Parts: sequence; C-alpha cells; structure tokens
Amino acid sequence: MMKLLGVHLSPFVRKVAVVLTIKGLDYEHEAVMPGSDDPEFRAVSPLGKIPGFVDGELSLADSSIICEYLDEKYPQTAVMPATAESRARARFLEEYGDSKLVETASIIFIENFLNPNIFGKEADLERAAEAENELLPPLLDYLESQVPPEGYLFGDFCTADISIVSPIFNAAYGGYAVDASRWPRYAAFVQRVAEHPAVITVRELEKQAVVQLQGG
Repeated sequence: MMKLLGVHLSPFVRKVAVVLTIKGLDYEHEAVMPGSDDPEFRAVSPLGKIPGFVDGELSLADSSIICEYLDEKYPQTAVMPATAESRARARFLEEYGDSKLVETASIIFIENFLNPNIFGKEADLERAAEAENELLPPLLDYLESQVPPEGYLFGDFCTADISIVSPIFNAAYGGYAVDASRWPRYAAFVQRVAEHPAVITVRELEKQAVVQLQGG
C-alpha cells in the first residue's frame, strides 16, 4: 500500500491527500513533522520536507512531483487539464500557490496560530499584520484576475485549484478570511474548492491532526 508521510495540516501534504482521495487510492498515513530526524522518513525525504511518499520501491518527496506521478501512474480521474497549453498554465498556478502564496499565508498561520497555540511562543502580531495587509493583497489581486466566476480553473478539478487555495485554509487558522468585497471571485472560488468532496474528506483528517497537535 502507498504511504504518505507528513501532517495533513501542511498545504503540501493536503494537496497530495486530496489527489489520492480523488483517485480513490488507498494509502497509509504516517504523521511526521517537517525536519524530523526519523531514519525512515529521511530515507524518503533527504531534505526533511513533507510530504514524503512511498509506492512500492519508489520514494518521492515533492508534492507537485508526487501528484504528477500519481496522475501518470493512475490516470483514472485526471487531476491535470487535457491540453498542453492548459497543463502549462496549471503548473504555473500550482507553483504560484506552492511558493509565494504559501510563504506569505504561512506567516499568518505561524504567528497567529502555531506559535501561541502549538509551540507556546509569543506571536509576532506586527509580522502577521504586515503579511495580511501588505504582502498578501497583491497576490490575491492576481488570483482574482485568474479564477473563473464559476467552476474550477480548467473545467474539472485539478491540482492547481487546491494549490491556490490551500494556503488560505492555513491562514484561516490564524483568523484570516478573504475579503469578499475586495476579491469576490477569489473568495467564491475558495468556497467552491472547500466544498469539493475530496477536500472535505481530507480536511476531516486535518481536524484530527490539529487536535493531536494541541495535545487533545
């Protein structure tokens, strides 16, 4: 059976778990924190990043590569668009979500949620406010121009859809919500992605991870 190493609270682990769920693939989940020195985890992910992924003799450790592998190996219910042009655009938007959007939204997540609630550290509220009020708006301005008024980015749900929304799920733990009066298309798009059945399933697992992190 395939194995997914990481925590569902991670945007990257969440993305892979959503793809596995969409494709109806059974997998074993092993909760591992990023940076873990566990030898089994490091054998899969030499840089200590999550997710780690194992399918038989194959080990992978990058969410986008894992998702592309899954789409090629298990083509039922594709999670990439059909045309070369759309796939190229999807890869760009996936990278946009996985890089700058994650980087910026994670500041809100870390300072307003992880530090005070999980790590027992004082939150840097000024840093969180800067991310919310100065760093994040230009990123959402761009996404507002990219998302459709209805449906998903390229018709059927794909990895780019979850990638440009998943970081906002994390920021929401820190009290953030997309301003629908400023970014109406994107706010509605976030809601549509949140209501996808596979996303709902994975986020239920995520809730369990949050409880465990809080010592529940």
